[in-house]
Amino acid sequence: MLVALSLTSQELSLQKANALYSQAQYAAAAQQYEMIRQIQGDAPQLFYNLGNAYYRAGNLGKAILNYNRALLLDPNYDNARFNLRIAQLKVVDNVDVTTKFFLVQWMDDFGNLFSSNQWAILSFIAFVLMLLSILLYIFSTYKQRRKVGFTSAIVLFFVFIIGFSYAEKQSHKFIDSTAGIIMDPSVTAKDAPSLNSKDMFVLHEGTKVTISNEISGWTEIVLPDGNEGFIPSTSIEKI
Repeated sequence: MLVALSLTSQELSLQKANALYSQAQYAAAAQQYEMIRQIQGDAPQLFYNLGNAYYRAGNLGKAILNYNRALLLDPNYDNARFNLRIAQLKVVDNVDVTTKFFLVQWMDDFGNLFSSNQWAILSFIAFVLMLLSILLYIFSTYKQRRKVGFTSAIVLFFVFIIGFSYAEKQSHKFIDSTAGIIMDPSVTAKDAPSLNSKDMFVLHEGTKVTISNEISGWTEIVLPDGNEGFIPSTSIEKI
């Protein structure tokens, strides 16, 4: 006798979104994934699916936005990183990126080895092992074991601090993100938050910029090469 398995509304919605995608109804699939996000919340896989649906639907800005969001939550999401590179090949703007000091770049790359949750787990494990090492140092009657316990406690303390720091940093990347993606096919940046101000440069859909400030319907942006300007807030979406 077969037992009917009841699916939750979220599972049914996901099946519907996946079915729409497989039927090449990409805009409808993206809309369905967005509805799931409103109910379920943010997740790397969901952002990845959104990126794929938007890319297939020809919405380059939304595709790049969601691939970036997936990588913020999971820096090791190789499929999202690969698809992001493919999507970026279609971006019109070729903005020179200011090279970071090698030590800063190394620290950023090291932090991106794990997600916020993974760093938190590593930090917790290091903390527990540190406590055990301290107990070994305190209660062991053998000098060699006490030495091992003391050394291990110091090393694990630093691992705990590093893991905790990166867990905090990674978790705030998404919440406090200052990066944004241009959504309009093209937008002209001004030197002041006004339509009558001087034109500075033109940006196109999919370009990634840093959001510096928001003033009554205008967003001040900074390009990777250091150029600054104001664009309408409706032309950009924060990662």
